[in-house]
Amino acid sequence: MLNKALGVAVAISVLAGGGMAAREFTRPASVAIEEQGIALEPGEVRTIHATASGGLPFAEALSWQIVPRWLGTISTSGDFRGGTVTGSGTVTARFGTASAQVAVKVTCPKRAAVAGVRFDVACGRSADVYVDVTATGGATLALASVERNATQVSGDLQFPIERPFRVYVFGSAPGFVAAVSELSRGFSSGPTGMEGTGLYIDVVDIIAIDQSSVHSAQADAVMRHELVHRFLRQYVGYANIAELPSWLNEGLATREEYGASKWLQTEARYVSASMAYVGKLPSLSSLTDLGDWNGRTGLDGFYQYYVAAQAAQFLIDDLKLSGLQQVLDRVRVGDTFAKAFSRVGGNASYATFVKHFEGRVAALAQTYPGIVVTPGSPQGVGSTVIVYGLTPNARATLTLSGPADSESSRTIDAYGVAVKYLGPEYATGAYLVTLESEGSRLSVTATR
Repeated sequence: MLNKALGVAVAISVLAGGGMAAREFTRPASVAIEEQGIALEPGEVRTIHATASGGLPFAEALSWQIVPRWLGTISTSGDFRGGTVTGSGTVTARFGTASAQVAVKVTCPKRAAVAGVRFDVACGRSADVYVDVTATGGATLALASVERNATQVSGDLQFPIERPFRVYVFGSAPGFVAAVSELSRGFSSGPTGMEGTGLYIDVVDIIAIDQSSVHSAQADAVMRHELVHRFLRQYVGYANIAELPSWLNEGLATREEYGASKWLQTEARYVSASMAYVGKLPSLSSLTDLGDWNGRTGLDGFYQYYVAAQAAQFLIDDLKLSGLQQVLDRVRVGDTFAKAFSRVGGNASYATFVKHFEGRVAALAQTYPGIVVTPGSPQGVGSTVIVYGLTPNARATLTLSGPADSESSRTIDAYGVAVKYLGPEYATGAYLVTLESEGSRLSVTATR
């Protein structure tokens, strides 16, 4: 506890030699805090007892300061409520230049409950992680994963981790839905589209993950996706986040998944190229509004993430990561995204970027139709085969020759794409994968 004195000048009138004379003297004033230190869990309340001396009613004029500000809140009477995340700091009671300070620590709760879901809790440098007791792995392992991925995303995009946040990991879809509804309290639009496995609730600064709908091989990718949303919101500010087009917000998030799911980068590239080749690539203007984005379902709702990732990559190719930071810095202080892009891009205006987008996506593939293979699959092991640039909705025959031969018929999707995953259900070894459709015969060797 620290005290600083304030000298208070008091004017006294006295009778001297039959007349009135004014005399001024200084009486020292100080502020004192009774507590030597405070420790409490998130949401708990402790009263900080501050008193002032010096002959004037200082108590009514005390002001309070919390550092850091997110550590909690305090009433005029000194009731301190712990914030939502753990951390350490100070609370200062002040009157003029007189002050007293006390150390405050918001400690990690061991257990918590939301909407009937019970959680074990572990707290680290970047986040407090709440893990549903029905989920696998436990809170300690989940915290290590969050810390590792937060450090990775922060480094990849050069976003600082300015304050800790909360992560909730759920063991079931019903628990996920019920608790998210309680945690968001109407602030979030809720899980939509591809992100039904996880979401970032921006107003309360929470990442929520439904472990039951995420294969263990995709857990890091889902976490990184939501971390990008979180860091973007924190960087540009809540008032400005809507100025970022959805394709940039979701594109950067999807692009960040590639580090954890490398096969996804290849699939996203060639699916997007096929969409451009068959004349069905959505324009960037159609991928700007969040309401429109959330309104898409099915294949349209899924593939828009792939297209957005190409746009985000083109932006970084053009402006470099330092240029992206400059754009975000300008949005942070009130510029529109288009204005910020044009200012940073020099001769490359945003309008030009949008105009040439489709042609750049079409150039992602050298030949049409085509077939490519990449290591990995949604289940981790195996390979992913992508056939692209085919006639939309045409019939096709897919043949596998290898440790286990097979032949099946399928319909090419509405964007001229067929994808085959050789996951753990296939015997190990090399397979010749062949797809035939409307006179086209395309083959590639894939390994399981």
